[in-house]
Amino acid sequence: MPMKLPRTLRTATLVLAACAAMPGVALAAPLNADGQAFRGAAGTSESPAGREHRAGIQAQLGGDLAAARRHFEAALKLDARHVPAMIGLAAVAQAEGRRDDIERHLRDAERSDPKSPAVHLAWGRHLIASGQFQRAEQALVTARDLAPRALPPLLELGELYLRSPAKRADALRTFAAAVKLAPGNANAQYGLGVASAAAGRRDDALAALARAAELAPRDPAPHRAIGRLQLEAGAAERALAAFDEALRRAPGFVPPMLDRVDALAALGRLPDALAQLQAAERAAPQSPEVQLKFGDVHQAAQRWGEAEPRYLKTIELAPGNPLAYNNLAWMTVARGGDAARAVEWAKKAVELSPRSSPFLDTLGWAQRAAGDLAGAETSLRRAIELEPRVAGYHFHLGVVLADAKRAGPARAALQRSLELQRQGPQADEARRLLASLPPG
Repeated sequence: MPMKLPRTLRTATLVLAACAAMPGVALAAPLNADGQAFRGAAGTSESPAGREHRAGIQAQLGGDLAAARRHFEAALKLDARHVPAMIGLAAVAQAEGRRDDIERHLRDAERSDPKSPAVHLAWGRHLIASGQFQRAEQALVTARDLAPRALPPLLELGELYLRSPAKRADALRTFAAAVKLAPGNANAQYGLGVASAAAGRRDDALAALARAAELAPRDPAPHRAIGRLQLEAGAAERALAAFDEALRRAPGFVPPMLDRVDALAALGRLPDALAQLQAAERAAPQSPEVQLKFGDVHQAAQRWGEAEPRYLKTIELAPGNPLAYNNLAWMTVARGGDAARAVEWAKKAVELSPRSSPFLDTLGWAQRAAGDLAGAETSLRRAIELEPRVAGYHFHLGVVLADAKRAGPARAALQRSLELQRQGPQADEARRLLASLPPG
């Protein structure tokens, strides 16, 4: 019988998270990466300053930051307005964690050439890395407008848009523009696939990801994302085949091993899922993700005593991981354990991720178990505000309101849950509870 793994972030969120593994597009890309992609960029000629700049890039790629700095500084001695060298010095400062120097070098570069798309791209990358997303968007839009035929600003801008649910339509348009500009670029196709998945366009997503896989035959990321989409659609066998292909491309890559566990669990193959997890643990013995997945599998099999220490180990390795707290709370309620402790864990998950509707739902359910119906209602209504079309949140709210003897609001919540999900055990329970409510 298939197992249902515990409540974690939804598969769509997991597919979006895979964007961090986009081939060639790193979240902390060097500020001077892809600088040559802009036509007419300074430093592309064989000038003395250009040669020093090129030598600095080579040193940077080789990991010799001191040599890179010397070459970039030498380029500026030869040409005090050599913008690529200024961006290069900012990239060295980035690698060394010297934020003030990053911004000083970028301001110098912008003063020297305010119309340089490479400067605005570098600003965008720096602002993303420092969490200033609104300013980053402005910088990347400027880079795109200054160089409409250049690919890097589109890729970075699309990735930035994917971070915000409100910007996912912008992400789709941006990656579509990138694919139109460079249909043979794996990064653009991958981004289009992820953006299409976020927009609910599954077939388009699968097509773009398959094209990315063709264009990047050694990269596991496209097949991993394909597998997540197939798993979300309930096609566990197809998902397993996709994860197998990802692992064929990268045999030691732990994330598809953990994805493969999800597929095996969905197929009811618990021994195989545990064997895969043991292989992942051998590959990454200190990985909190592996420990979390162990907890998930044991929890799904109702092996509470084996699940709890795995979640606690996850917290030990990664105290800021909200999923371990969330799943501990949910498991504790499900097994009829210490409700007060479940509330503590659930509150910690919400504290770490305050805009996670699943975590708020867990908190509400734990508060109900602890007898705090007012708190439960508040948490569940916050979850519904964030994601109003999740049937389970309305069902839980209906249960809480029924417990509080508020028949009218309970009926409305339960009816809304049935509008969103008419089949399954939860729908059956909603109908049973509706029939038990007093009239009025």
